[in-house]
Order: sequence, then C-alpha cells, then structure tokens
Amino acid sequence: MVNNEVITSRNNPLVKLAASLAEKKGRREAQAFMAEGIKLTLEAISERMPITHILINEREKNNILPCIEQAIGDAGIEEPAVCILAGGAFEKISTEKAPQGVITIIKSLDILHNADIIYKEEFFLDKSERAIALCSVRDPLNLGAVIRSAAAFGIRHIVLSADCVDVYSPKTVRSAMGGIFKVKITVVSDLAGFISTAKDCGRSVYAAELSASAVSLNDVKLSATDIIIIGNEGHGIPEEISELCTGSIYIPICGGVESLNASVAASIFIWEQSKI
Repeated sequence: MVNNEVITSRNNPLVKLAASLAEKKGRREAQAFMAEGIKLTLEAISERMPITHILINEREKNNILPCIEQAIGDAGIEEPAVCILAGGAFEKISTEKAPQGVITIIKSLDILHNADIIYKEEFFLDKSERAIALCSVRDPLNLGAVIRSAAAFGIRHIVLSADCVDVYSPKTVRSAMGGIFKVKITVVSDLAGFISTAKDCGRSVYAAELSASAVSLNDVKLSATDIIIIGNEGHGIPEEISELCTGSIYIPICGGVESLNASVAASIFIWEQSKI
C-alpha cells in the first residue's frame, strides 16, 4: 500500500530505522537488512522475500513506482508498505554513491542461520547438495561476488566461519546481485567441526592454498560433492584448518602474479565443479 504522505524529516522513526541497517548492530536489533537499487528490489519481490517496506525517493517516484506496483502484482504477494521520502530523508539512508532512488527493507532470511553445533542431519540432508566454505573472508565485495557465482553455477550451500564479514552488509548484498535470495548460507562457530562432519559423511574437503603439498587443480578430479575452502584475502587458511582437510589444491597462474582475489579463486573452483 502506497503512503502518499511524503516523509520529510530525517528524524522520522522509519528513516532512523532504515539508516540503522547500514550497521551490523542495527541489523541485528531490527532482524532486518536493506537492499538498495531497482534491480535488487525487483529481484526481492520476484523471489517473494519477506519485505516490510519499500522506500522511494520523491524525485524518482514517477519512474520507479509503476515498476514496483507491476512487480508486486506479478508476484502475487501481499503488498508491503511503500513510502515516499523527500530527498534529504532518503539521502540519510542511502549507502550508494549514485543512489537509484529505491531502498527495500527485508526481514532476516530463513536461508541464513547460525550453527554452534554441527550435526550431520543439519548440513547434509541432501547428500547431493553442492557446497563451498569460506574461512575469515573479510571483504564484503568478495563475499558478495562468491554468493553471486554460487547462485549462477548451482552451489546451493555456502558455509562461513564466524569471523567472515556480515552477509547482510549493504556492500555484500549489493555485490551478490540477488544471489543472497537464492543460496542457503550457514555461519558456523566451529569450522573444524564442520570439516570433520563433512568428511564423516564421505565428502572430500580441500583447502584452496599454495602449500608444499598442494596439488594443481589441473591434476585433481573433483566430484560434485567435494567442498573447497577459500581463505582470508591476506592470510589464507590457518594451518590447523588445512591439516584437517583431505588435501590442498592450488590454481596454476602465470609467473609474476602473486595470487588471485578470493572471489575470483572461488568462482574458478565453482566453475570447475559445475562441469561435473
């Protein structure tokens, strides 16, 4: 339902709530996050996400509102609250350098949860489910890019160590380009326990790293259910985690190049597995 009253105050409770979602603390307290831009908003509507509010910059109302109303009608969902904000109020919320004029507030998703204890039944109900794991990845753009690649190439489960960047960070959501609405994500406090459980279930778990014992990706025959662990952008994978893995794999690259970006490396592994 469109509220035709334009919100002008930057201190309006809804504006303050939306602005708080730029920070992890605010997202946790509200149990919500924001997706900014028309493409992400339309994707969230199409995927029937639990949207509570759609906030539109008054200057873009005539361009954006018809698209929103049509998408809501096509998706057949209960219409969320659509609010029009004056420019100053909208600018307080936006995290974009070039805002498109629409911000969507979404409840925290059921496809993302935390796990303190690793159970076989929790992670491997579907024995054919393809998964990838990230260890201490701190760059939101890297995480978002991995989520996007996972959605594009059939990875259905991403496992994150607890010290990875917040999935609901605006930069992560933006760079995932709708992938966050399609992939199950689990944050684990015990990555070592996850690796052990995966191996107990008959899966091979490989550390993506260049170590003395690492084998070139060209010489490894991956299976669809193997799990690759991608490490921190600067420090890689801790030795204690690597030692638990089935083995280590590296991507051969040209001499003179130190390493690949974490999201690029993850995408290459995901692509290789998608061909199986």
